[in-house]
Amino acid sequence: MSRLAAFLVILSRQLFWLAAFGLILAALYVSLGRQLVPLVAEYRNEVQEKAQAALNMPVTLGRLEGRWEGFAPKLLAHDVLLGEGDGAMRLDRVAIVPDLAASLWVRGLRLATLELAGVHLSVAEDAGGKWRVEGLPERTEQPPPDPQKLIEALQQVRRLAVLDSQITLEPFGESPLTLSYTDLGLRVDNERLRLDARSILPDGQPLALRVQGRVQAQRWQQAEAQLYLSLPQSDWAAWLPRRLTADWNLHSVQAGGELWARWSKQQLERAVLRLNAPQLNASFADRAPVQLEDLAVEAYVDHTEKGYRLLLDRLAFDLQGERWGDARILLQQNQGEQHWRLQADRLGIAPIATLVGGLAPLPPAATETLSTLQPSGTVRNLRLDYHPAMDSPQRLRFAANLDRINFAAQNWIPAVGNASGSIQGDLAGGELRLDSDDFSLHLAPLYPEPWHYRHGAGRLTWTLDDRAFTLAAPYLRVDGEEGKIAGDFLIRLMRDPEAEDYMDLRVGLSDGDAGYTEKYLPTKSPALSPALVDWLKAAIRGGTVEQGYFQYQGALSKNASDSARSLSLYFKVRDAELAFQPGWPVLRQGRGEVLIEDSGVRVRLAEGRILDSRVYDATADIPHAGSGKVPQLSVKGKVSSSLPDALKLLQEAPIGTGEIFAGWQGQGQLDGALDLQIPLGKGTPRVIVDFSSRDATLRIAEPALGFEQLRGDFRYDTAQGLSADDIQARLFGRPVRGKAVATGSPGKPASRVEARGDVGLKQLLKWLEVEQPLPASGELPYQLRLDLAGENSQLQIDSSLQGLRIELPAPFGKTAGVRRATSLRMSLQGAERRYGVQYGTLAALAFAAPPGAWAQGRGELRLGAGAANLPARTGLYVRGRLAELDWKAWQAVLDQHGKGDPQQATGSLLRQVQVDVGRFDGFGTRIDNLGVDLQRLSNAWALNLRSSLISGAVRLPDAESGVIVANLQHLRLPAATATGEAAGARPDPLADVDPQSLPAMDVSIDQVAMGDDTLGAWALKLRPVSGGVEFRDIALDLKGLRIAGVGGWNGTQTWYKGRLEGRNLADVLLAWGFAPSVTSETFRLDADGQWPGSPAWFAMARYSGSMQPRLRKGQFVEIDGSAQALRVFGVLNFNSIGRRLRLDFSDLFSKGLSYDRLDGNLQASSGVFTTREPITVSGPSSNLELDGKLDMARDEIDAKLLVTLPISNNLPLAALIVGAPAIGGALFVADKLLGDRVARFASVQYDVKGPWQSPKISFDKPFEKPN
Repeated sequence: MSRLAAFLVILSRQLFWLAAFGLILAALYVSLGRQLVPLVAEYRNEVQEKAQAALNMPVTLGRLEGRWEGFAPKLLAHDVLLGEGDGAMRLDRVAIVPDLAASLWVRGLRLATLELAGVHLSVAEDAGGKWRVEGLPERTEQPPPDPQKLIEALQQVRRLAVLDSQITLEPFGESPLTLSYTDLGLRVDNERLRLDARSILPDGQPLALRVQGRVQAQRWQQAEAQLYLSLPQSDWAAWLPRRLTADWNLHSVQAGGELWARWSKQQLERAVLRLNAPQLNASFADRAPVQLEDLAVEAYVDHTEKGYRLLLDRLAFDLQGERWGDARILLQQNQGEQHWRLQADRLGIAPIATLVGGLAPLPPAATETLSTLQPSGTVRNLRLDYHPAMDSPQRLRFAANLDRINFAAQNWIPAVGNASGSIQGDLAGGELRLDSDDFSLHLAPLYPEPWHYRHGAGRLTWTLDDRAFTLAAPYLRVDGEEGKIAGDFLIRLMRDPEAEDYMDLRVGLSDGDAGYTEKYLPTKSPALSPALVDWLKAAIRGGTVEQGYFQYQGALSKNASDSARSLSLYFKVRDAELAFQPGWPVLRQGRGEVLIEDSGVRVRLAEGRILDSRVYDATADIPHAGSGKVPQLSVKGKVSSSLPDALKLLQEAPIGTGEIFAGWQGQGQLDGALDLQIPLGKGTPRVIVDFSSRDATLRIAEPALGFEQLRGDFRYDTAQGLSADDIQARLFGRPVRGKAVATGSPGKPASRVEARGDVGLKQLLKWLEVEQPLPASGELPYQLRLDLAGENSQLQIDSSLQGLRIELPAPFGKTAGVRRATSLRMSLQGAERRYGVQYGTLAALAFAAPPGAWAQGRGELRLGAGAANLPARTGLYVRGRLAELDWKAWQAVLDQHGKGDPQQATGSLLRQVQVDVGRFDGFGTRIDNLGVDLQRLSNAWALNLRSSLISGAVRLPDAESGVIVANLQHLRLPAATATGEAAGARPDPLADVDPQSLPAMDVSIDQVAMGDDTLGAWALKLRPVSGGVEFRDIALDLKGLRIAGVGGWNGTQTWYKGRLEGRNLADVLLAWGFAPSVTSETFRLDADGQWPGSPAWFAMARYSGSMQPRLRKGQFVEIDGSAQALRVFGVLNFNSIGRRLRLDFSDLFSKGLSYDRLDGNLQASSGVFTTREPITVSGPSSNLELDGKLDMARDEIDAKLLVTLPISNNLPLAALIVGAPAIGGALFVADKLLGDRVARFASVQYDVKGPWQSPKISFDKPFEKPN
């Protein structure tokens, strides 16, 4: 035990000293290294030369540095250039750490670390496809590198690193790809290697790679490796060289994923790819691009004993807005048997067809066929076997289950819809077994629409050889809405273009619906003409097919002759609906047979009904027309019908009679026969209908005529018209007899109905719907002519009016025994109806208007001899001449028979009246040769009158509140008659006029005349007021007497307030036929009063109110000579007053009495005037004052006249005047000459009494009046 302890002590001491020695050597080693390694920088040139010799290329070292790190030196070379020129490879830094222990062990150079930093490497491809590093010298005829030596060289470096580097790949003719911030790390541990790489793509996305494995340099072929690659979500389309994609155009490849792979035994043992592509957009050659979105797939590759196995799992993508996916596809290889097998659990055909059509390198014909077929649906349990070594059609075999497969027609390949079942075959042919719901089949070259069925079952086979493609259905059974159908077909399409394609099609139907017959008509076949096809499609409308059969045999070419094909169709129907021609009434409840053969179409109808008519023993034939000819339908049969059905046929059938018989109605039984000849293309049908009526009722719409108890034998021929030899009926409640004559020609049928009868005026007015009483009575004979000729249809009624009494003023009235030829013509068709009326030689009317729109019509009413012409403008125009017009007589007729407002009835239609009246009697006057021109304005009427009595224009507004404006050039009033009748005894000429009926009116007359005397211009305004009318702005010129002011008329009396004025009163008196007894410089009379009656019944004897006369600077003139023959206006007869006062101033004043002014204020009451203030006459020789009253009704005056004369103070005026009037007058003259000596005036008062034209003036008393 002690010896062991001693051994342990000695051992520990030895180990301690050994460790201490080791530490001393290590310290010495490190110290010596740190001192010597920095000296490496002085050997830069030597190292540079050694590197050039080793690498056999130019090498440039910018700076050499030595460091000591740990127990090993570290050599750094900065700014290293490999190669020369602009393309030289540049390294920022090269770091080398030698492995001293390993180097000593193997007695050779071993490196612990080789680190390259900042490498800028550019690898370019030349036109020959060779890659080289830019800047490095090219080595020609250099053998390929030996993998063993390369691996041995790598094993001499324990760690190789490339840091912060940039690698640029430049494919020839493509854009370069730069990988930046590239880090590579290779660790070598004998046979084990691990490579880690990371880089940044141009879009900033990271790329990562890791490879690890085991390899022996001598057996490098038996290396094992595992790989992991991480691809970011980048768009790879721009970085892939075009030579890799060939004819595929990658527009966008936005994809990313992960890849795991294992290599062993010189082969790929397993690989897994997980790929996600948000968007892939690619195309092949010049085809349209195909875009996939959200592509996801997991791919597994495994190596088995028989070969490789590829599984695509969870394959899904979006295509054209639809998600397709979660498919599972398996591809297996059997290398021993040279066999490939493709299996898929479920595949959508439509997306695959889209991808194949857009991206597969197919020939154009195949691509076009695929595009035309447009396949869709789902394939389940697909199995595809391919034996590339076989040289027979069995080298490619397939089998699958089909689920609702659809594809369109391609030439004679039929289109199929919703086909479900199973399919199997090879390159030489195959078989399709169908068991489908909602199944459809379409033979496009023969049928325009596919056949749809609720269920279909059968077998479809095809074969393909060097001669032809044959498609056959040995048996098909379908169940559709039309019934149960069974059939078969065979289609053989020859490869030789000169050979004839052939089809054999048979379809049988039982207990079917005839309405589906059109479905099985090969309407696109040349064997059926288009016209026949259209007729068959429209003719067979419905019914029950007890038995039906269709067969087509023969050539498929459109250019084949008729003998090269055969077509037959047969139906035995009941309760059939058959439309012989579009627009014709449908035949219902038909029972018969339909047979279609090469020779044509035959329909045998035992019985049926058209409308409510029974048709029996009828046939319909369409013979084969031949090429270029139009088939024609011939229908013949017997009919038991009614008048409503016959009219409906004429109105609705397309035979061109709809407008003629529009609106006709009737009742009654008809029996006849029907014969129709109808072209099935362009052409006019011909219809011949024979029918008999015994007690029918017929009502015509235009004109509205109702025939009762209609009897006759009729024929209607569309090529001629309606004809009947003898027609008997009742019209307007009375018998009528006539005939019908067909007057048309082919294409223009026409008929003329002629009838004679008589009618009472009451029945005629009731027919015309005239409720207003007319000034006529009695009955009248007529001759009716109704022309039915389409747009030229018209009605004409002629009558002598004998038996009709017309109570109208001359010249329009007549007695019942007088004949007056009258005719009425009216058109019955067209957009504009025309009317013509001729009333003897007294009036004619031509009028045209759209139906029911009289306000839009146009016409002319011609009065007197002459024809009425239809104007081009809308509205009614009245023109002509009347010999006489008695307004009172016409007013009486209107009062008795007129109802309603004529303006309302014709105001919107009447446009102009231009009538010359030979003699007009009305409004208390007679006017000869009166011209009336009434024209319509936008909102008023313009009336122009032309005659010797009146001429001018009157504007009559439409609005009730409007003002009538009359602007007359002249108005001639009747001359005053000198009958001597007192004014008060004359009747009121306007007694019958109601002033409340007078409208608002502005009157302006340029010249008013009374007889041959011109009065002057007149103007006034009439305004209706409560109870009457008011006159405003009166401005009348009566031969120099101007009247102004306002007035009014309320029916019982007239009032006036205004002024009468003028210049020289003598001129006015002379103009009115009075003696010019008074002259004046100006005169006026202000009046404010009223009188009973109208304004025209004014008389001084009826006047009540005030009058204020005023005259200035005139003379009361003594009348002598020729002037004495004129009347003297009594009130102004101061000449008589002077004589009666024995005043004579002729020596000084030319036989007259001068005055400076005359003023007065009179108040009247019913013609009795009383001076409210005396009438004063102031003059240079005397002053007169008249005070009292004047009774104009009794022609009396009772007044006091005061005469004042200037005299001398010492001569009493009274004595002079009473005793010596001559001396008094002389003194008066002297006083006027010596006026400054007159101190005062002296006055004398007289009594004035008696008739006011010649009153008695007597002296009353003298008196003096202070001056």
